[in-house]
Amino acid sequence: MLIRKYLLFGAIMSATVIMLALLNWFPSAVQKEGIRKYKSIEDVENQLKIRKIFLPAYFPQYLIWPPAEIYAQRKPYKMVLMHFTNYERKEIVLSIRQVDPSDPAPLVSRIEPVTIKQRDNVLIKGRKGLLSIALCPGGEPCNSVTWREEGYDVEIIAKDSVKELLKIADSMMEGRPFSGDRVFNPGK
Repeated sequence: MLIRKYLLFGAIMSATVIMLALLNWFPSAVQKEGIRKYKSIEDVENQLKIRKIFLPAYFPQYLIWPPAEIYAQRKPYKMVLMHFTNYERKEIVLSIRQVDPSDPAPLVSRIEPVTIKQRDNVLIKGRKGLLSIALCPGGEPCNSVTWREEGYDVEIIAKDSVKELLKIADSMMEGRPFSGDRVFNPGK
């Protein structure tokens, strides 16, 4: 009699553990929402059905392709964040983020400016953008540019010169090639 009670208790506990494991697994199997890390851009396109992912046509030789990290989500807001690594230093030096403008708190890049020295309005192929000349935590350049493109806010952060940053940004859209004068002056 006592052995039957122990066996019944063990069976109930095993069934409970299995049910809890299934309940924990089910939402992640059914719902592919929320921020996740992906292995490739193709995985993001195929799994999340995000068809427009902005990539630069101009890709400096010091960067490693493909992206070192790709994070993305479809709901509650579409977002793709890619980090690129420097070939020699093996550290992340470029971040490209595209996010739905209504997202109140988009995922933050692994490289973020800590000291903004100057902000300027710029034109990126005729679109108004904001250039931030800044420094990263180590005191190295950490410049960024943001603009609105096809329903997304696009931000590029680069541990590089403003000229290189703007070349990269300019190459992410169809249209005229890079031109030297980039500062937007609303008074003219």
